[in-house]
Amino acid sequence: MTQLAIKACGMVTSTGFDAPASLAAIRAGIRCVEQTNLWDPQTGTYLAAGKVRLPQWWVGVGKLADLAAPAILECFEEAKPMSPQEIPVLLCVAPPDRPFRLPELDREILSEIEHRLGFPLNPTSRIIPRDHVSVVVALREAGDLIRGGQVQRVIVAAVDSLLVHELKNYYLSERRLLTPENSNGFSLGEAGSAILIAPAAVTPGGELRILGSAMAREEAGIESGQPVQGRALTKAIRDALSEAGVTMQEIQYRITDLNGEHDKFKEMVLATGRFARKPTPELFDLWHPIEFLGDVGAAIGPIVLAVGFDAGRKGYGPGPTVLCTFGNDDGERAAMVLDYHKKETQS
Repeated sequence: MTQLAIKACGMVTSTGFDAPASLAAIRAGIRCVEQTNLWDPQTGTYLAAGKVRLPQWWVGVGKLADLAAPAILECFEEAKPMSPQEIPVLLCVAPPDRPFRLPELDREILSEIEHRLGFPLNPTSRIIPRDHVSVVVALREAGDLIRGGQVQRVIVAAVDSLLVHELKNYYLSERRLLTPENSNGFSLGEAGSAILIAPAAVTPGGELRILGSAMAREEAGIESGQPVQGRALTKAIRDALSEAGVTMQEIQYRITDLNGEHDKFKEMVLATGRFARKPTPELFDLWHPIEFLGDVGAAIGPIVLAVGFDAGRKGYGPGPTVLCTFGNDDGERAAMVLDYHKKETQS
């Protein structure tokens, strides 16, 4: 079976307008979550959020296209000399059941992105509305397209914005936002992100190879009211490790979509604690980019993988092998095992 790899990435976030700037800020620990005009009537304060510094404040599909198009274009540039029409875009977006989701999102987002890019997308381009785990679903579909001989490259992109007043009010009513009176919550964010997928083939620049992935559904999700169990995340991790042919002992670090909510951290501790790791002096690092961006919804998937790609390419990761995990409010869980490879230079 053809192994896939991440060859390039693109990003538009509150920390930067492209991947190099965004990734440098995340690496440096710069948190661009600042006071916005989102008002919290319960505390009488404005909420901090990871707002991208666009020229004006607005909500709609057009704004999402402004976030996504530059990130996608970064990947198209890296794919040259291939034409953009040869590379489908699988776009990860918010799930249909999210409160106050844009009703025209599915119908208009791809055409709006085409308008900003200035050229049509490959006709097999489509949206994948599965929130945080969308990226794993999209990578599986990308694999089917590449292994089926339909295309040579695929861009897995994502875009989302939680900076919507009605959605803010919903999360406040559920006591899920970080406020002066609630430490068990997250900050709202928005972003566009993308990764370029191709068959693995070691190149001088290096690539992040996808060794294994798996999904499972948690019955005791954050909206279920049940105690945290972490069984689905455990299963997803176990199955991803099995497909990759590695053990947890061989994982050097983790990158996740944890957003500051206590239950999510408890779930991660329970899940990873079920795997044996020999006592060693090195840390089993846990990275969570949302700390610096705010919760960017579906856009976090490619961002997590882009951080792993950048850490491998620039050598600041604890090692080449990384475990990435994702989870939705509805209970969907996903895990991926990836490994960075680069061409050895001749001495």
